[in-house]
Amino acid sequence: MTGKCEDVRARNNSKEQGACSLQNTPVKQHSETPPPSPLISRSRGTSQRTNSKRRRHEKSTDRYIPNRSSTDVDMIHHLMTSKKSKLSSSSSAETPSKKSSKLVGRCLFSAENAKKACTKLLSFTAKRKLDFSMSECLLPRGLKTQLKLKEETALKILNAPGAAKNFYYNLVDWGVNNIVVIGLKEDVYYWDAAKSQAYVLPQEAGRDGDLVTCVRWKPDATKHIVASRYGTTKLWDSTVCKLVSSHVSPTVYSASWRDNNLVSLGRGDGTVLHWDVRTPDTLHRPFSATSGIICGVDWDREGESLAVGCNDNKVQIFRNTNLRESETLTMVYQSAVKAISWNPLQRGVLATGSGQNDQRVVVWDLISGNYKNCIDTKSQVTGLIWSPSCNQLVTSHGHFDPNLRLWELKNSTNTCKLTGHTNMIVSIAKSPLNDHIISLSADESLRVWNIFAKNNASNKSKLSSSALSLDKIR
Repeated sequence: MTGKCEDVRARNNSKEQGACSLQNTPVKQHSETPPPSPLISRSRGTSQRTNSKRRRHEKSTDRYIPNRSSTDVDMIHHLMTSKKSKLSSSSSAETPSKKSSKLVGRCLFSAENAKKACTKLLSFTAKRKLDFSMSECLLPRGLKTQLKLKEETALKILNAPGAAKNFYYNLVDWGVNNIVVIGLKEDVYYWDAAKSQAYVLPQEAGRDGDLVTCVRWKPDATKHIVASRYGTTKLWDSTVCKLVSSHVSPTVYSASWRDNNLVSLGRGDGTVLHWDVRTPDTLHRPFSATSGIICGVDWDREGESLAVGCNDNKVQIFRNTNLRESETLTMVYQSAVKAISWNPLQRGVLATGSGQNDQRVVVWDLISGNYKNCIDTKSQVTGLIWSPSCNQLVTSHGHFDPNLRLWELKNSTNTCKLTGHTNMIVSIAKSPLNDHIISLSADESLRVWNIFAKNNASNKSKLSSSALSLDKIR
């Protein structure tokens, strides 16, 4: 007996020691390190794809719980009850419950929900959200054909030998007397749009290389200024073709009249000079606007704000009443800004067009401090003109696309392309009735367009009836 008891005790002790050894042995635990980042490249592409699918599935769905937002509970209830009623009903007579069931079925399985009838009853995935930016891809094909770009050709073409190819020059202006003033090389020409006649303005001799850089009519078209490359700015009386006054200053590239008495000149040294033509020999002190070339200036209709475009990629707004530099507002671009035009019907709205490295047209609301439109024209912008109703813009272009384009500001789309020029369009101007546009290009041609005349049938053009003939400036 004692021997047996000792054997039992020995067995129990061995079991306890074995249990203690099992408790002391380290247990291998699974590592809880997060999966590698998707930015890190892995050699095994299949395992990476399967892991990404698992993670995506774990985040978006649950394997056993249906998704209520994508499950049509009403349709499921109707399908289940209608099947039950078919199995339980032995008679073919229509009961009120059957009639109501059929009516519910017609509503549920309409044309819109026809696809749902063939799908599974329970959905385990969330509804796919439609991105608003993708709505263009879902438009019917017929709608895209309606947005086809129209192309227009010029109403009249004139030869202009020697037209300069310079982004900064402003060489065309159309006065209220229906006469276009044009700068070609060292000479200035008049073209009477009503009579379709051209003649040259007499100039003094010995001006070789003194190219015309800017021309601008006075608002009443009795006088105009002519600026040249060597810094001479002249005031001409167009009624008698007589030189009234002149002065020498840094080269003037742009000009804008505030009224019939005062003109602002944008110069190549970055200053703006105000010139009161009532006292032609008296000049106001110029103020500095930039360190580069001023290539565009424009007064608003009230004569309170002056917009200045520079080749330092800025547009500055000067609000002044005493012709001195005062409150300024600066807008920064990625290229020089030459095309500047205030909205003639709405106060405080300014359109700007930038050069080759920016290629944008931006319409600013300076009262609210925000922009209304921003259009990528994909070409250098050299000029801007508002439509008579100010709901459209015409832009002229240089590098990459030397044509004119008509833009709808409501949706910022290009609706018409005016083709014909083969080189940079240097300057554009509009007629007194705002129904025609004239453009001067470095391809040595002047072209007249009637894009606004078609949109405004009430405006009668004063162009000559022989408008389709080819005339020569010289």
